[in-house]
This record gives sequence, structure tokens and C-alpha cells, in this order.
Amino acid sequence: MNKLSILSFVAGTVLKIIGSTFRIKKIKAVDITKIPCVCAFWHGDLLANFYVNRNLNAAVMISMSKDGEIPARIADRFGYIAVRGSSSRGGGKALAELVKYAKEGHITAFAVDGPKGPRHKIKPGILFLAQNLQIPIIPISAIADKNIIIGKSWDKFKIPLPFSKITIVYGMPVYVLPQDNIEEKTSELEKALHKTTDFAANYARSRDVKQYLKNHPKPKILIIQPSRMGDVIFALPAVNAIKKQYPHAHISWFVDERCAEILKGSKIIDDLIIFDRKKISPAYIVKFYKLLRKNEYDLSIDFHGLFKSAFIVKLAGAKFKLASSSTNGMRELSWLFSKEIKPKSEDTHCIERHLAVSQYLECDTDEQEYGIDVPQSDIEALKKLLEKEKVDLSKKIVAVHPGGGWISRRWQTEKFARLIDLIKEKYGANIVLVGGKEGGASEKGLNEEIILQSATKDIIDLTGKLNIKELMAFFKICSLFIANEAGPMHIATALNTNAIAILGPTNARRTGPFKGNTLIMQKKVKCQPCRNRKCIKVDCMKLISVEDVFEAACKKLGA
Repeated sequence: MNKLSILSFVAGTVLKIIGSTFRIKKIKAVDITKIPCVCAFWHGDLLANFYVNRNLNAAVMISMSKDGEIPARIADRFGYIAVRGSSSRGGGKALAELVKYAKEGHITAFAVDGPKGPRHKIKPGILFLAQNLQIPIIPISAIADKNIIIGKSWDKFKIPLPFSKITIVYGMPVYVLPQDNIEEKTSELEKALHKTTDFAANYARSRDVKQYLKNHPKPKILIIQPSRMGDVIFALPAVNAIKKQYPHAHISWFVDERCAEILKGSKIIDDLIIFDRKKISPAYIVKFYKLLRKNEYDLSIDFHGLFKSAFIVKLAGAKFKLASSSTNGMRELSWLFSKEIKPKSEDTHCIERHLAVSQYLECDTDEQEYGIDVPQSDIEALKKLLEKEKVDLSKKIVAVHPGGGWISRRWQTEKFARLIDLIKEKYGANIVLVGGKEGGASEKGLNEEIILQSATKDIIDLTGKLNIKELMAFFKICSLFIANEAGPMHIATALNTNAIAILGPTNARRTGPFKGNTLIMQKKVKCQPCRNRKCIKVDCMKLISVEDVFEAACKKLGA
């Protein structure tokens, strides 16, 4: 065994022993093992990067000088492919060899300001490689909290001490297209590397969630609001504000299969985690636990405030855990799992209570937007469905939803029937019944009662025939939507549909339609607001007359 072999063996063994004491925290905007890429890092941070990314079979460029022989041998022991060359010697041949390895699917890596500097000034070779192969450059920074810095070295080379905490950040990809200017892209890559270095050194272990999100290259946020249409709608303005403040964040939403259609296609949601209640079992829960933990969320936000949402918070295990006070505050011990952000005033709408979380995260909440829309293709498909159901699209369309989750929230069917007759007589409009066959407390039969009690013989009954996606498209074309307080009314409000909401026992200031183009019809009684879902007196609903609602409908429909 010659001198070089002995030195490389000893140095490699020492690095393995010291490295085994490191506590490593990986923060990934991307997973470099899942995409073809070329990695860029500063020469001074080489040792920490080298140890953390070992055994990836990555091809790395190492100087052809005698000083480079020992690192080349150590690299081989740590699972790297050493390609000899540098910008000052043998660079062209080494670059060609790296191209070959990249085409074979290997990760390639560069100390982009090496081997002789100047410090933190990128050599263009890596950009030509990425441009030639059309693969992204991933800026990587690995920072140890305890180092020996070789002071006289041009790159301030850092040697991590035993038991160091090493933070390694894999930044957002930098793409170099054939038409791109290399000088401009060099500047972009330098900025990206400085950003990852700054985050790894100053913010990665911070307990300040706002600074963490702001400086993270791609933070992962999990929104937890699983069920009920209205509750999902209520959370949207807060999430929209967060997306505007942190556009670089990847936002996932945990939602059950009943409400997922509301969120599909939304520009503010990057990923839906859909929970199917029909499949629930211990094995299914374990599957979700593995999925959530694999995603490594930086922040979870519980907008539900119940035990089941707190359970998801626990499964996800995000670094930061926030929660909204929701409609009635956090309940069922959910406050044990997340930091509750309370609104400035208790008597405020649920949407504004959720917005308190956005305000805590320094988001602009002056303008509340839902961030959902309906594609024109869905509207055209819905029109074809309506034509099959004999809906005359040349006439006004008035939709009626007589259902609702609570029995005490439902206006009487005979009043809906009389209202329909008056609207039909004055406007000759299409009258369409919508709703679920089996809603909360069962909506089944409400449509049949209305049809029997109405003198209008051409009521179009779409009860149970429209899924949420189709219902959303329907709201974009109907002239007026009249409904009790329930999920469909909140969806219509979010889509700015011309609507009339008939409210009874609940507090409209807290859970009624929020702004939009919705007119609220409600009478005040002494026992209001209440949460008696099965009240049989329902004076609050009985006091709302057909004439009141018809007058409102005439204002909405015009002459």
C-alpha cells in the first residue's frame, strides 16, 4: 500500500467516524434522487455536502492536481464517481465525461466556484452542461453549526466538527434553455445558491414560522379542512391569502371525497390529499400516515378544530402547527395539537376567523378571494346536460335547493311550491330543483313534496342528478339561486352567483353567506341564534313569508 492509499484510507476512515456523529436535517424543494439533475454547491462547503450526499453514485469533478488524488480516492470509497479535471486543467475532457454519466442517468455535481476561485463566483461549465442536456441545476447548501474554517484558504474551507448539526438545503431547480443567455443564468444560479446558503445558515432551524416560510425555497403547507361544503368554502379566502403571500409554497389540502370536487382545478391548491371514508380501516390509516410523513410538511393549518383534524395534524407531524378558532373555537382537545390563532373579535364570521391565521402569517387580507372558478368546458358540458333535461337555455333559470343539513334550517316545502308558482307566472322562467337525494338528516322526498304542492307542471327536477362539479357549473349560468343555509348556498356565494339565502336559527354574522352576490332573508326571534337541529317550532323559519322572498326574487331578477 503506497503513501497516497494510506492517506486516503486514514482520511476516509476519520471522515466516516466523525460523520457518524453528525445530526443531519434535510430540507428539500426537490428530491434529487427522483429527477435527472446536476447539483451545484460552493467549494468551501464541499466536505459537509460530500458526506451528506454519499452513496448516490453521483459523478463529481475533482482536480487533476496531485492534491486531488486523495479526494478522488476518498470519493470512490464514499460511493461517488470521480471525474478528474477542472476549469484550469482538463476541463473539456472532464465535462465530456460528465455528459456521458449524466446521459446514463447519474447525478452530476460541481463545486461551481472551484478549484481556485474567486470565491462564490460561478464557472460556466455547469451551465453549458445543463443547457446541452436540458436538465435542471439544483443549488445545494450544507451548513454545519460547528466548523473549523481554514482561514488562509481562498474559499474559507469548512471542516465540520464532531457532533455538529448539519443543515442541507436542496433549492428550487434552475433551468438553462437553449436560447438562454449564459451570463444571465450564471447570475440567477449565484442568487439561488446564496439564498439556499442563507436559509441553511440562518432560518432552517428557526422557530419563527414567518421567516421560515419566507426564506424557504419551497415550503410545504398542509391545509386540514376535511369535510362539509360550507366549511371548505369558509377556509378558501385564508388559503388564497397565504398563497399570495408565499407563492413559492407547495400547498396540499387534506379533504374527504365528498368535498374534493370543490377544490379540484383551484390555482391555489397544488395537491389534494383525498381521504375516502368508505375505505377507513387500520391499514388505510397506516397508509395515510406514511404518505403524510413522506411529504415532510413544514406547516400544518387546522381549520376544522375537532379531534379528527387534530388526528391528521399528529399524523402529518409538520415542523410548525397552527390552527384557526373556527366557528366555535377549537374543541375535542384539538387545541393540544396546534397553536390556536384567535380572531380580534369573537363575534365575527367564520371566514374572518380563518383569516386571522393568514394575518398571523403576515398576509394581506383586505380583499377576500376564494380562488376557485369553473372551466368553460365544464359549463358547456353542463349546458348539454340541461338540454337533455328539457331546460330552455333561452329563458331565465331559477334554481331552488329546499334541503339543508339541519331540519330546523329548512323553509317549508309548501312555501317553496307557492314561491315557484309566483316566479313562473311572472317570469316564465325555467324552475330547477337541485340537491342531494340523501343530504344531512335526509333530504329525500323534499323535491317530490314541492312538485305535488306546486301548480307549476313543468318543474325540472335535478335532485340527486348533479355532482359538485356540475353544480358549480350550473351556478355560473343560472339567473337566480334560492336556498336554505347549506353547502350549495356557500358554493354559490363563492362563485358570485345571484342568490337568495333563507336563514333561520343560525347567526348570519358568523356562518351565513359571506359577501358575494347573496341576499339574506332572516327574521329575528328571541331564541335565535340556536343550535337545535331538530326544533319543531321553527318560528324563525315560519316568519319568513312567501311574499318576502318573492319580492327579493323580483329585485334580483329585474323586470
